[in-house]
Amino acid sequence: MQQPITAANPTGAFNRPSTVTTPVTGFQTVYPGFAFSRYSLAYFTQDQLSQEFQAIGDFGDQLKYAIGALYYQEKVTDNAQAINTNAFTDAAGSTYTVLNIDPATRAIDRASHVKTTSVGVYGQATYTPPILNDIFRLTGGARWTRDEKKGSLFIVNNAAPILPVNGVNVQAPIGLDSHWSRVDPLVNLAVDLTDDMHIYGKWSTGYKSGGANSRALDYEPFNPETVSMFEIGAKTEFFDHHARFNIAAYTGDYKNIQLHFSGLYEDVINGVRVATTRTTTNTVNAPGKGKLKGIEAELTVAPVTGLTLSASYSYNSVKIPDTLNPFPVTGNNGQPSPFAVPIYQVYTPTHSASGSIDYEVPVNDMTVRFHLDGNYDNGYYGAYTDPGYNALTGVVTYKQPKGESGLIFNGRVSLADIELGNGGAKMTISAWARNLFNEEHVFLKSAAATSGVAGFFNDARTFGGELNMKF
Repeated sequence: MQQPITAANPTGAFNRPSTVTTPVTGFQTVYPGFAFSRYSLAYFTQDQLSQEFQAIGDFGDQLKYAIGALYYQEKVTDNAQAINTNAFTDAAGSTYTVLNIDPATRAIDRASHVKTTSVGVYGQATYTPPILNDIFRLTGGARWTRDEKKGSLFIVNNAAPILPVNGVNVQAPIGLDSHWSRVDPLVNLAVDLTDDMHIYGKWSTGYKSGGANSRALDYEPFNPETVSMFEIGAKTEFFDHHARFNIAAYTGDYKNIQLHFSGLYEDVINGVRVATTRTTTNTVNAPGKGKLKGIEAELTVAPVTGLTLSASYSYNSVKIPDTLNPFPVTGNNGQPSPFAVPIYQVYTPTHSASGSIDYEVPVNDMTVRFHLDGNYDNGYYGAYTDPGYNALTGVVTYKQPKGESGLIFNGRVSLADIELGNGGAKMTISAWARNLFNEEHVFLKSAAATSGVAGFFNDARTFGGELNMKF
């Protein structure tokens, strides 16, 4: 027998009918009162206080310095509700009504609060040794930071405030009391080879703060994500200062990369673990080191008066270690998979490039401006795990699809500096087009092993006009 015919639900979740449905000619009808069309609400309050002190000075022409201290405090409370806003009114499911719902009377899926306190001190100095006409500059610095986060996940799965109930291994609010301290150094050596050529080499470290995910069931803290980066580059001018070329190459290591895994909330009903329709998300740190490297280059040329040509290119490679999914696997006695999941870097094309042409010419007392730009990337991943990953065997049966490459052109023509009377007011009239040649590609793809690939096309060609006045 087929499943009940119902209206589409954008979130894929339905309330279960309260009574048994009746078979009619090979399918089931839907009883009145069946609610659908889920609406997600999140109430959020936040306040923060920050203060920074800084001192900048020098000791003669050879040594310049900056020192400082900062303080930051933030208090946040958030919750989440999922409310069905419509309900069928007839047995056939052909009519429905909009429900009048007061969110204040509805259960809360989850709620948490956290207080973040961050303090830091830093110092940096640049020394220019009095040799070879001061072509060398050595910069060194460091920042010490201490982050502290205190709070709790105090509502879980529609429980009454203060005390979660019925959760898997949850009998009381789950507290968060974590802190992290670190020192991030920086060293940079710069050399002015000529008046028009500057080269440098830099090493530095940085981090993204740790915390806890309020969508997680266990509210376990995750550690800061850290990076150590080495970069070399050059900044140059030539063609009698009508051209500029900059290039940089970098390589580095990531540690404790923060990754998010989602799974269905599991409840315990009459002693049996039951998966619900509510999704929870755990944030974990990837093991070992990730690797990243890349190149960035940009060129700007102004060959004649009014004409500017520019181009840029970047190459980015990010490798993230395989990571264990923390959620239980069906068929594995309620335990997570012993096999690490392959991870993709998301929203980062390996190759991207852009170019533009700008031309400006005076006509009487006005200015005509032309602009054309093109932007290319070779596609990127929209999710960092394979949809067809067999957690019981560690075999990938359906790989994560990658978005298609695309080249988009945009253009604009403007008539500017149009005088409006004697008061100094001016007007600019413009016509523009996005995706000038109506190029089409699926820039973002997602997939499921059972339903195939879905995706988003880029915007079609769009025309428009603008009228700007300046008084």
